[in-house]
Amino acid sequence: MLSPAVATRLMGQVRAPAREELSQREIEVLTLVARGGTNEDAAAKLFISEATVKTHLLHAYAKRGVNDRAAAVALALRRGLIELD
Repeated sequence: MLSPAVATRLMGQVRAPAREELSQREIEVLTLVARGGTNEDAAAKLFISEATVKTHLLHAYAKRGVNDRAAAVALALRRGLIELD
């Protein structure tokens, strides 16, 4: 157990992690899946592997604090990061 003084000092040093911006590629992948594309479709259009598409999606989820593609797409649409046109 920590003393209140030590706990207060430690809490003062803890900061919320800054939200990183999505990379251009993460935005491209999210746009393609928002338009109904599969990971395979996005990989073919971007000339990357499906595993790389999954990695970009996972990074986007982490940066936005979401757990799935639907939530990531919804948030990106609300924030104006992607368009469906």
